[in-house]
Amino acid sequence: MKMLQMTFHYSLEQLLAFQYVAEHLSFKKAADQLFLTPTALSHRIKKLEQQLNLQLFERRTRSISLTPEGEYLLKHVQAGFDQIHTALMQLEQNRQRLFTITATPTFASEWIIPHLPELQQRFPDVMFRVHSSYDVVNMASGMYDLAIRYGSGDYQGVNIEFLAGDEYVVVGCPEMDLSELAWQTVPLIHFTWGDEYCPNRVNWQKWFEKQGMHIQAGQPQVFYTQESHAIQAVLSGQGVALLSRISVAHYLKNQKMKIVSTHREQAMNYYLLTLPDADFIVNEVKNWTRTVFEKSYDSTV
Repeated sequence: MKMLQMTFHYSLEQLLAFQYVAEHLSFKKAADQLFLTPTALSHRIKKLEQQLNLQLFERRTRSISLTPEGEYLLKHVQAGFDQIHTALMQLEQNRQRLFTITATPTFASEWIIPHLPELQQRFPDVMFRVHSSYDVVNMASGMYDLAIRYGSGDYQGVNIEFLAGDEYVVVGCPEMDLSELAWQTVPLIHFTWGDEYCPNRVNWQKWFEKQGMHIQAGQPQVFYTQESHAIQAVLSGQGVALLSRISVAHYLKNQKMKIVSTHREQAMNYYLLTLPDADFIVNEVKNWTRTVFEKSYDSTV
C-alpha cells in the first residue's frame, strides 16, 4: 500500500519531461518540444530526482548524460508511454460514431425505423440515433447529421435536396362502404400540426368548404396532436381522417386503409438537409434514405 501511495508523487508531467530530456540529452531541445522554459523543465527534473532520491543525469558544463539509474528509468518510462499511446489509439479506432437522423415524427416511424436494421448492417461501426420533431432544425449546432423536414424549402446555411411532394387525402378503413358514406354523419378524425409548423394548414373545415359543404352540428369529431394517433384511429375503424399521403403510404399499399374521396389537398414538400461540408458517411446515409423512400413509395396507390 505504501508503494502505491508513493507513486502518486510522480506526475506524468515530470516523467514526460524526463523522457524528452533523456532522449534528446538537451534541456533546450526538450523544453522547445514541450513548450516550456528551460528553467521550468529543469525544475520538474530536479523535483523528480528529489522525490526519487536519485540522480538521473550527469550534468557537465556543455552536455548531460544519463546515469545508470536514469537509463533504467528511461527504458520503463518509454514502454509506459508507448502503452498509453497504444491504448488511446485503440480507443479512438474502436469508438463508434454517433449519427443522428432528425425527421418529422411520422416520417421517422414510417420510413426510417422499419429500415434501420439495414442501415446498421451497412455501417456496423456507426451508432444511429433517430430524433423526431416538427421544429425547425439548427444543423449548425452539430447535433444532427441528416435532417428530413416538411416545408417550403427555404432553409438557410444547409444543402437542400428535394425528396418528395405531398398531398392530403381522405382515408378510412378498408371495410368502409363508400356507397353508404354520409358526410353529414361520418365521424371526423382531426390532425393538425399548427400554423407554426404547417402555414398552409390542411384541415377538415377548409376541405368541407371546397366541397360546398360544412361540418354538421353534433357531427362526431375527435382531435389528435400526433399524426400516428390519427392513423391508429383510422385503422381501428373510428372514422375518416384527412392525412398526408406519404404518412399513410404503407397502409394504402397493404390495403389496411383506403382513400374514400377523390378530392385531394395539395401540401408542401419533404426535403433532405445536410451541412455543406458533410462527409462520406452523411452522404451515403442521405442517398440510402432517398433510395429506400423511392423504392417503397407509390403515389398511384
